[in-house]
Order: sequence, then C-alpha cells, then structure tokens
Amino acid sequence: MTLTWHAEDALMERYIRGLAGAVPAAALEQHLTGCAECRARMTSHVEVAPLELVWDRIQEQVQAPTRSLVERALAGLGVPEPEALLVAVAPSLRVSWLLGLAVTLSFAGVGAAYGGTRGLAFFLLVAPLVPVAGVALAYGPDVDPAYEVGVAAPYSSARLLLLRTGAVLATSLPLVLAAGLLVPSMSWTAVTWLLPALALTAVVLAASTWVRPTAVAVALAVLWAGVVGVAAFEHDPGAVLAPANLLIYAAVGVAAALMLRVRVHQLTPGRSLS
Repeated sequence: MTLTWHAEDALMERYIRGLAGAVPAAALEQHLTGCAECRARMTSHVEVAPLELVWDRIQEQVQAPTRSLVERALAGLGVPEPEALLVAVAPSLRVSWLLGLAVTLSFAGVGAAYGGTRGLAFFLLVAPLVPVAGVALAYGPDVDPAYEVGVAAPYSSARLLLLRTGAVLATSLPLVLAAGLLVPSMSWTAVTWLLPALALTAVVLAASTWVRPTAVAVALAVLWAGVVGVAAFEHDPGAVLAPANLLIYAAVGVAAALMLRVRVHQLTPGRSLS
C-alpha cells in the first residue's frame, strides 16, 4: 500500500517535546511504523547527545554493576567473587531488611525495658526468631531471586546455604544483642536467648535439606509463640529460659547440627536442598 501523506515537521517537533496530544501522537506513531521516509526525518528532530549519554550509563551499569555492601565485605574477607555475589543476593542480607530489623528490635528492646511482663514476653518472642527468619529468607525457591541459577549451576547448594547462614547470623545477631542491652534489669536475656535462637536455626538448616526453609520457619515460629504465650499467660515469660529448658534447647540444637552434618555429606554438589 502506497502512503499518500507524510508527517509535518511541526508535528514531529511537538511529538518529541511531548506536546502533540494523545490522538495526533498515536496517529504519528502508527504512520511511522510504515513510512521509512518519515522515520528518517524524525531523527533530525532528536538530539543525539542526550541519547548517547543515556546509552553510556546503561552500558556502564550492565558491564560494571555496582557491588553491594555485603558483597564488598565478603570479598574483603577473602570470599571468592562468584561466591560473594551468590551470598549477597539473599533477601535477608539487603539493607532494607537490616534497617527494618533494627527498628523492630529497637521497639522490642524498649518494650522489654519499660513494658513489664508483656514487654519482656514480646522481646523473648522476637529475639530468638530473628535469625530463624533471616535463614528462612536466605535460600529457597520462595524467596531467592537466584535460586534457579544456583540449582542449574554446578555448585553445592549446601555450601551456599551455609555461607548465607553465616552471613545472616553475622549481621542479625549483633542487632539482637544490642536490643537486649536495652533491658538493664534483665540483662541476662541478652545472652540466654541465644541458645533457643541457635537451636531453632539449626533445626531450620537441617530440615531445609528435605523441605522448604520458609515452611519450617513458619512452623517453628508458631511453636515458639505458643511456648512464650503459655509462659506469659502464667505471668512468667522468663520461664522459657529456665535452666531445664536451656538444656532442652541445647539437646535439640546438637541433634539438628549432627543431622545437618550427615545430610550435607549425602547431598551431591549442585543438588537442590528443597
């Protein structure tokens, strides 16, 4: 079909500046799809320098992306660059997660310091679950943006999970310990809550070799909430950290760690954990 009209220069100029209006702009765009002459004329109305600047920035971001703070820190500790990248993409290692965690723990610490029994119960509910949530959000098809890549690559899923777990604990535990220091009258909680936290984390790691970490973390969170809730109902939330209970947490943690060790040796490199 032969075109019987061509776009006017004034219309092209208004279109480039965004002043053509919806209907004339749509008509011009439709015309340009079939008119090589008008497409060639359109280039004379476009400033090349800004486009080249935009393209240069795109190339720079694609060819040399900025490394995250976590990735740079891992590289500084001697972690190979490919592994540092795989670890750093975990959602629970992002700055937004850490900032949200810091705010939540600040409220928990202040609540424990001035909220009486309820405040302490809230702190004991949140503190041990922080590393559990971090580990659950560090690996798995539900949350990991690089999960499919990691499964397809000839890389040990168990090693990746353990590396991310170490990074999560290194970033989250100091925040929770700092929140515990806000409870001067119950400063012992800043230490003893670590035992159930580590035990629950070990259970998540061991169970994640069979099922998704997020599912295990949710189940453990419900269980721990029930334990703390019963103690709070009896007006003694600190009972969850009684010596007898601490022995139970230690036994569970050791058993989960031993099971994890066995499962890591059984898993072949590159095989998915869940």
